[in-house]
Amino acid sequence: MENQIVVKEQNHAVYIDTNLQLIANQNKLSGADLQNFAIQCKRTGLDPITRQIYAIPMQGRLTIMASIDGLRLIAERSGAYEGQTAPQWCGEDGVWKDVWLEKTPPKACKVGVYKTKFRDALIAIALFDEYAKKDRYGKLEFMWGKMPALMIAKVAESLALRKAFPNEMSGIFSTEEMDQATQEPIKDAQPVEPPKSFIQKVKDAAPVDKSKIEYDFNSFVISFGKKMAGKKLTDFTINDHKGMIKYLEDGAAKTGKQIDGPALDYYNIAQAYVKQASESLFDENEPMPD
Repeated sequence: MENQIVVKEQNHAVYIDTNLQLIANQNKLSGADLQNFAIQCKRTGLDPITRQIYAIPMQGRLTIMASIDGLRLIAERSGAYEGQTAPQWCGEDGVWKDVWLEKTPPKACKVGVYKTKFRDALIAIALFDEYAKKDRYGKLEFMWGKMPALMIAKVAESLALRKAFPNEMSGIFSTEEMDQATQEPIKDAQPVEPPKSFIQKVKDAAPVDKSKIEYDFNSFVISFGKKMAGKKLTDFTINDHKGMIKYLEDGAAKTGKQIDGPALDYYNIAQAYVKQASESLFDENEPMPD
């Protein structure tokens, strides 16, 4: 059994060295950063090609991150991992619950990891406000807004795993732990006009609630996707947009990454377009009339 482990580790090292250029291209690394990352890949046994582990230059330093599955794999391979507690969440009242059913995000989540020779589980608590990623307007970004309980549970589990296995996971953080570190600074100024790429107009007619925004559906030009790029929003049917919205949501849920850039611009205006269509009586297989 020990020989099999040695052979597997040697094969993984060869795999990393053989694919070094691909790894460099995927993570945009070179020189010393690439070599340091390759060492971490070999040390942890994680696969950078399948994104179990990856590196991001951040504020002049190389930050190495792993998916939650990658951290679980490191723990399992240690031989000392004996399972973990189910996550629990709490609100302002501090009462821990096994299932979070509230419409608002939880205030905290805790997870415990069992390890050989430890009598009790090693508990970690993650506070939602310390880790939730927000956009520059202070709004929760896609996955944090859509699945807040799941996202903070991943953070709590990551903290507990690294608490139980500090040597094996030294210097490696989960994606969810680092989300807030990569967000843009939240603007303190008074309500800021939304990005022009959203093609939004604020009604000037008085009286008016300036928080209400009207989308200019007829002028919006989609700037992502092979089939949609360069075409207007109104060139496609409502069912086309419903399908693309679901595609973006499923992709984000699967990868754990937020929708951003041109895709986020489209996602926001397409949702509003579909919502308006649902309030009108027309064929969803036909483009919406002007």
